[in-house]
Amino acid sequence: MLPAFQENGLLPPGVHHCDIGAFEATFAFNAHRRRILDQMQQGLGILYDAGYRLLVVGGELISSDELPKDFKLLFDCDPVPIESLDARLSNFDKNSRLLTKKVWGGHFFPASFRAKGTGPTWLRYLANDAPVGPRGLVGLSLD
Repeated sequence: MLPAFQENGLLPPGVHHCDIGAFEATFAFNAHRRRILDQMQQGLGILYDAGYRLLVVGGELISSDELPKDFKLLFDCDPVPIESLDARLSNFDKNSRLLTKKVWGGHFFPASFRAKGTGPTWLRYLANDAPVGPRGLVGLSLD
């Protein structure tokens, strides 16, 4: 079970784990969010088929915002070779990120890669990217 949103519309700091059913119940509460989640699930299917089972989701979708722009989904590239992924999910330049947002409604990154090339890892970056301070992320289990 995921915690309640704080007054600022974000989850409390930390990584909160759930399955896809709880994720949908919490974050697909209107038609706009449902469209983003439907797109995201196509990308999740590609990750699942490649062998990924535990992902971390952050970004605007992980909030109470009525009209989030997108999500950022992190996967651990150690257990499964990144070369096994669909090419659209294994390139991280600006054009590739724009393509994943258009096709799947958000961005996909290896959790251990450096945000913006030189910053903290994506996992640390997403946990601290809110203007109001640290935000919670969701550990999403695909099993």
